[in-house]
Amino acid sequence: MMNLRKILAIGTLVAFSQLSTAETQLPKAAIFDLGSLDTIAALGLESHVVGVPKQVLPDYLKQFNDDRYTDVGGLKTPDLEAIKTLTPDLIVITGRQAGQKSALEAIGTVKLVEAFGDNYWESFNANVTSIATLFNAKNAADTALAKLSTDIESTKTAINGNPTILVITHNNGSFGLRDEPIATQLLGLEASKVPSHVTPQKRGTRTFTSLSVSDIAQMKPTTLFIVDRSAAIGNTKESLNIEKLKSELAAQGGQSIQIAYLSPKLWYLSGNGLQSLRMQVKEIADAL
Repeated sequence: MMNLRKILAIGTLVAFSQLSTAETQLPKAAIFDLGSLDTIAALGLESHVVGVPKQVLPDYLKQFNDDRYTDVGGLKTPDLEAIKTLTPDLIVITGRQAGQKSALEAIGTVKLVEAFGDNYWESFNANVTSIATLFNAKNAADTALAKLSTDIESTKTAINGNPTILVITHNNGSFGLRDEPIATQLLGLEASKVPSHVTPQKRGTRTFTSLSVSDIAQMKPTTLFIVDRSAAIGNTKESLNIEKLKSELAAQGGQSIQIAYLSPKLWYLSGNGLQSLRMQVKEIADAL
């Protein structure tokens, strides 16, 4: 069941959309959430975008590097002055920009996009629908969502056998467990069991589960999926050495583990959009 917070959020956005439609003017938007940006592009609404964080755009969103779109800063360092000059009606953010939410609200209406892990498809639907509603494109979104759902189910059905998977994030030589509902909830893949000696650690408000190479080898997934944070944020000198990891896993008895290196920016900086979810599902399925 959709929780009250999401119902209220959607209600607010519907009201905003109705107001914009009544004035025959759809909102002009500065978009920090790359998933929302790819949804907007999929629905043919690019003309309503005025600003994007150009320094972190993945290749599949390279059309937004065009001069018609203003660079609004980094994901954690929004350029408030640049945004002010755009006078956007709408600013779409994620948790990465939450610290600047009040400052951004002084400029325009702010929509905070969040992904909920308990029911990923429901959350994804709510996010896509709420964005589309703002631009009077709900019918187009409903059609796109129905098609995507059918395609995901077809992909799920085509997976052979009963592979087990492990999804981890790499950051400068360290590895952490990544809960990936696209793999487990949407594609129904079984996650490898975490060894009993591995326990989560609290870091501020967030929880991390660190994994050693030995832990990964012990878990013996059919396929190990890696999201390389270092590569995603441009720290190329700290990016994962895949051959070294393969050698270390083999030394620990994990030579049978297949390694799938996922597109770093797609998985670490983007996701939760009509285009990105389709691409993520394909990357997982293709690696199995």
